[in-house]
Amino acid sequence: MKRNRRRRRSWLFGIMAFLAVVIGAYALFFYGNPDGVKDQEFVTAKGSMPDLWYTVLWIHAISAGLALGIGWLQFIQKIRLRSPNIHRAIGYVYAMMITAAGFTGLYLACYASGGLSAQIGFGALSVMWLYTLGRSLKSIIIDHNPRVHGQWMLRNYALSCAAISLRIYTPLAGVFWGLTDTNDTFGVIAWLCWIPNLLIVEMIIRSGMRRISRPLNV
Repeated sequence: MKRNRRRRRSWLFGIMAFLAVVIGAYALFFYGNPDGVKDQEFVTAKGSMPDLWYTVLWIHAISAGLALGIGWLQFIQKIRLRSPNIHRAIGYVYAMMITAAGFTGLYLACYASGGLSAQIGFGALSVMWLYTLGRSLKSIIIDHNPRVHGQWMLRNYALSCAAISLRIYTPLAGVFWGLTDTNDTFGVIAWLCWIPNLLIVEMIIRSGMRRISRPLNV
């Protein structure tokens, strides 16, 4: 049973990693050129926007896409144990990208489609992104607690995976409810894309803590 559970987790992790790489590559490919940002379908659908918005969107897409594409590597035990320098280098890049993505996300949330609910939802996502990153860095740099560091990074990457959830829920809204306009869907999806991710990871963390605290049978 344990072997089946481990195999199932490996499959789920593999699917998540694949989606993270694909969506991260998508962001880098379509938004990598700052001059081409205005030509993307998502951008043109929003109409005329302030010049600063296009620059901030470019920074956000690149930083968030790169963080998503490399973040899953931090949870591979062989890299952490056998190549700590690589783990640390990826962590530095990831932290810088999340910092950029979080602050730019706060700005972009003010212009989110879907009204006030979407603006608050995406804004809360950015705040939680920055908060969990800060807690994870504090736990390893100041407190020197790798276990707590790992827990906060799990929470943080769950929030990064909102980019995956968003791209799943948006087409599903069109398939099942015929809602294709983000003005009609983002009021809900802005919350749905990250809160369930965080709850699932929290259950995983709590489950791991219970196993660690369980007394050994002598």
